[in-house]
Amino acid sequence: MAKGNTNALALAIPIFTGENYDVWSIKMKTYFLSQHLWDIINYENYLEITGSTLSEEYQKQLKESKKNDAAALFILQQAVDDNIFRKISRAQKAKEAWDALKEEFTGIPQTISLAVGTEPEDFKKYMRLYKAILEGDLIYVRSLCDEDENALEARITVNLDTALHVAVGTGKANHIVKYLLDRMSMHQLFLKNKEGNTVLSIAAIVGNVQAACMIMKKDENQTLIQDSNKSKRIPLIEATRHGQKKMINYLLQFSNNYLDKDSATRFTSGVLLVKLLITAEFYGETWR
Repeated sequence: MAKGNTNALALAIPIFTGENYDVWSIKMKTYFLSQHLWDIINYENYLEITGSTLSEEYQKQLKESKKNDAAALFILQQAVDDNIFRKISRAQKAKEAWDALKEEFTGIPQTISLAVGTEPEDFKKYMRLYKAILEGDLIYVRSLCDEDENALEARITVNLDTALHVAVGTGKANHIVKYLLDRMSMHQLFLKNKEGNTVLSIAAIVGNVQAACMIMKKDENQTLIQDSNKSKRIPLIEATRHGQKKMINYLLQFSNNYLDKDSATRFTSGVLLVKLLITAEFYGETWR
């Protein structure tokens, strides 16, 4: 039997959108290990020798190796959004695609203030803010926000994330999330990144339920719960796509509100939601 497990489709594949590559790559390594395909990705365990003189056993191994490589490449192609897919669309082997992503997103500072005319000193300032959030340094974050009135809505990553997007996305800086939410206006809360994701969508993607609760408490009119990204996916759909069961359970309590649009949208979202809940193995859970 080939190493690629046919049960792979039953597992939720982490989706890479261009941010938090380090987190995504760890999840993908675990995924490939579960499918016995990590050797293909990591060592290029792929037999290249061909010829009619090869033994029958060797030809059999060669065929299986090619099959496993194709399976790993297919999984990688499903694990990235359409914009990232273009970067690996020409890869013929799984390792080529993996290495291309690693080279593109590893070791490259993804912190930048993207306002037109930004000067180098601004870049450095918001890079420090980004790092402070990653390190959980609330004292520095508070200091910078007190000194710079634009810090709360500055775009501090190449993905146009605000400080709150980054804090929510780490999943371990909720003390900073609380501070930022207390300081932010509703306008700042509703800001979206390059992919059209609000901070609630980011919380749904990474499974940060605590942050989602704080966001929903501030958003009393429940506007964000219905706000879709550029891929036309609302937060619940993103949570199901990423297999975030606790987040799914939390967001389902608002389901009547944000699936209650026009009939076409409700039908499309409902059908997709059911499919994704099945993929995420969300069986036996109560629909509220």
